[in-house]
Amino acid sequence: MDTSPFIDSFRELNDSFLKLIDSLSALRGLSSLRVYGQSDTQLLGSSLDVLMQNQDLERCSVYLLKDGKLVNSAGMDWADMIGLERGQKNSHVPKFASFEVGEGLVGVAAQTGTLQHSRNCEHDPRFERNCRGISPSSMAIGSLISLPIKASGEILGVLNVSHPHVDFFTEAHERSLVIFANFLGQMLVNNRLLNSMEHLVRERTRQLELTLADAEALKRRYAELSVIDELTGLHNRRFFFPESRSALARSLRYKKGFCLLLLDIDHFKRINDVHGHRLGDEVLCRCAELFREQIREVDVLARFGGEEFIIALPDTDLEGAKLLAERVRGAVQDAVFEIEGHSIKTTVSIGIASLLETDSGDAQVILERLISEADQALYFGKHNGRNQARAYPEIACFL
Repeated sequence: MDTSPFIDSFRELNDSFLKLIDSLSALRGLSSLRVYGQSDTQLLGSSLDVLMQNQDLERCSVYLLKDGKLVNSAGMDWADMIGLERGQKNSHVPKFASFEVGEGLVGVAAQTGTLQHSRNCEHDPRFERNCRGISPSSMAIGSLISLPIKASGEILGVLNVSHPHVDFFTEAHERSLVIFANFLGQMLVNNRLLNSMEHLVRERTRQLELTLADAEALKRRYAELSVIDELTGLHNRRFFFPESRSALARSLRYKKGFCLLLLDIDHFKRINDVHGHRLGDEVLCRCAELFREQIREVDVLARFGGEEFIIALPDTDLEGAKLLAERVRGAVQDAVFEIEGHSIKTTVSIGIASLLETDSGDAQVILERLISEADQALYFGKHNGRNQARAYPEIACFL
């Protein structure tokens, strides 16, 4: 009995089985690719690597549909696909960067949405249109398959596979390539969707960060406005009380000196009446700047209201406070404010209060007492000629 037919059938069956395994391996490899965050070109390059590893194919390329043209996006350039010699390749590569839809096998595959198979490229007029004037006889290509990459009925591009031998590709190749191309099309769509969503998330995140930054800046601005005097730029009462109370509490705890200066611009109403409120406001700003120049960084300076200002002096005894008060008074007396063609002079009266060595207890209560004592010393100086600094301990007996 002749067993040759059985052996041939077995070999044919075995070849088909192996090709099926290769096809399944290619799909498995494709499904295992990490696609998140990749560009189309990166995804296609990885996909073609999988195809060549599992399908015994060497020449592959993908042309994606962009702005109505098929553009070489991954794999070999067309000069390599059709087997041009090195000398020809260098001068002709730019010709093959893109094809029109409907141009040659590549274009027809995109136009019709069906697989195009040239079993003998040299004698196939469809292939000749992809040669751009180069004779197919000068190319080392025997057969070519161009098939559309689709997803949900939409043509995304064309997958091209070539081989130097004529009639190399079988129906099994066609079937596995169609499955591969359809799988690849869905992966492309999913990848683009993921990238689009990632871009949208990044953009929304950026917008949210900007919004939060704006909100934080606005919050800081409102916080600053709530504790900053808008006219002079100094701190206001809202800031002064908690800051000076904390400083006073530290002085009580560590038995350090603490003093207050209460300052009032002399005859300020007269300045407003003569020069107007706008120039009067500028005088307040100039005085505030003089006060700021005389104090230390640890001192707490604030506009207390109207033409009144207050300075808390941590770690300062009465003699130190009197020296500072006199320095401030002299700076204001010597200043000439040139404002809009007017030369304006003024003076300041200052009341001084100091923490006693016997003081203890609630810092808030003591602070209110010191403010009251500084206020009494201030108006004692006002009633006795102005332009002077008076300390409460030295005038208390006259009250």
